[in-house]
Amino acid sequence: MTNNIHKDFIVQPFYKDKTVDQIVNDEINIKNKPFFYESYQIIVNNSTDMPNESDEIMIQMIKEWKEESDYISNYFKQRNRKLAYEPMIRGLANFISILTWINGKMLLNLNNILHELDGLKVKPINLNERISFLLNQPDHYHSFIQLSGLYSELEKLYYKQKITSPKSED
Repeated sequence: MTNNIHKDFIVQPFYKDKTVDQIVNDEINIKNKPFFYESYQIIVNNSTDMPNESDEIMIQMIKEWKEESDYISNYFKQRNRKLAYEPMIRGLANFISILTWINGKMLLNLNNILHELDGLKVKPINLNERISFLLNQPDHYHSFIQLSGLYSELEKLYYKQKITSPKSED
């Protein structure tokens, strides 16, 4: 896989400047860079469709968040917002990816992200207010609590949708 991130995803707070090599914390459990899979589809596969393996990726992203949240919690207990910043950003990006994929869409850019999210049918309550808060203050403890709650709600929505949607056999 490539390390290229499509230019329409290189925006704050996900990327601090126009570079994509910003790893500060080597212990991050969330392996992909923000919006890596969307970028890969656009750049490498020349496609605007969701990745074929999106279900597996979503399950992996949820698992990584659960593992990561213990570390992030400890960073906040140590009052180390610097170490918490990047895993929070990656977690937020993955949350947005999962949310759009659950709705059968792939995010193509971050322009008007709140408007895009507002138009989704399947989403947690008060999503825009919560995402707005996270985008503005990703390294605050209350943002961690908010993102953890969003992931919990998202996981329930994901499995509810898997149970209630018609099965498609290939």
